[in-house]
Amino acid sequence: MKIKISLFVLVSIITSIISQNQNTKSYEVTINNPLKRNYKDMPIAIKLKDFKTNFKVRSSVVVFNEIEVPSQLDDINGDGHYDELAFVIDMQGNISATVEITLSDFPSDKKYESRVYGDMILNDKNQKFPTITTLSSPGTAETRPYYDVVYLHGPVFESELVGYRIYYDNRQSIDIYGKIKKRIELPVTKFHTTDEQLAEGYGADVLWAGQTVSLGSFRGWDPKTKEPLYIDDVKTRQESLRGAGPVRTIVEVKDYDWFYENHYVTMKQYYTLWAGHRDVKVEIFFEDKLINETFCTGVQKLETDITGFLDGKGIAGSWGTNQPEKGKMIFETVGLGIYVPNNYIKDYREDAGNYLFNIGNDGKNYIHYYITFCNKKEENGWKKDIEWFNHVKKWAKMKYEEDEDPITYTIKQK
Repeated sequence: MKIKISLFVLVSIITSIISQNQNTKSYEVTINNPLKRNYKDMPIAIKLKDFKTNFKVRSSVVVFNEIEVPSQLDDINGDGHYDELAFVIDMQGNISATVEITLSDFPSDKKYESRVYGDMILNDKNQKFPTITTLSSPGTAETRPYYDVVYLHGPVFESELVGYRIYYDNRQSIDIYGKIKKRIELPVTKFHTTDEQLAEGYGADVLWAGQTVSLGSFRGWDPKTKEPLYIDDVKTRQESLRGAGPVRTIVEVKDYDWFYENHYVTMKQYYTLWAGHRDVKVEIFFEDKLINETFCTGVQKLETDITGFLDGKGIAGSWGTNQPEKGKMIFETVGLGIYVPNNYIKDYREDAGNYLFNIGNDGKNYIHYYITFCNKKEENGWKKDIEWFNHVKKWAKMKYEEDEDPITYTIKQK
């Protein structure tokens, strides 16, 4: 005897079977904002280990004020397991708020509209330009072949406000993409905007870094010449895209066995950009505790109409005009900014091309700082150097406050 089962019934049975084999837990998470100011697009990152689930988390749902908000799970260290849950919310100052979170060991095909974008693309002879998540290479003296094998010379990432890329070579320089309108653009322009796209109001590469520290590039330091050093002598160099939306991007840069100051240093750098933000948090994790090594970072001086400032409290700003692409007669006016927490600063100085901080953290294995920028073409943006410098100082104060009184959370299983 034949038994006929309708498609609806069959789908219901399959769904029921899948549901019975899922592990799901729900939580109430209290977010505490100790800051006195209101915070739009406040970044929230919660360690998955803090939920104490007894299963491997593969999907999540976050509900705030009875509305589901976009969220993402990120594998920070690349071991195949998610480490953090990330989302942004708007909160008033000095209050707590409750977020409902559901975690499951079953993957979800749910798609949120992304407010950020991240990509790493290979250059190939077939012109397919496949996306990858990690590129690792021997630390040879000749870095140009590896620099060229990546279509955009390194991973790119953006929020609605700004875009960045990190070069895949010994410089590991940070390059910047300035916008006119508030929107996601890199999937269209790929950082190399055409004349037609420029005419349509798209942004473009707005900085020529040359041999400077660009905007917050992490470098070694030569005490004899008093100049920044590239990260040259390494065993292995690796760059990875660890998060790509919808609410944040994370780029990891790893250098294995960098021979620096007569011994080997292995380190991981993380560059994190959130939705609604133009600033990037730069974090450096060292495999071993630092002894008395000195590194440096800072912001470059522009080519013409240069103004800037540097203070011993870890704040520097630069403003001026430059020619990002030497083959095109296009000039861009930009403002750069950096904030380095005071406890890392060993010295600060100005040279012909940079405003610099010498930094370290003796006895510890962690350093962090923040970078930001603008370009004069932005709608409703900064048009004068003094306006930008005032913003950088206020922004640095906010980063200081966030470091001193970080957002905290408590988790309760429902």
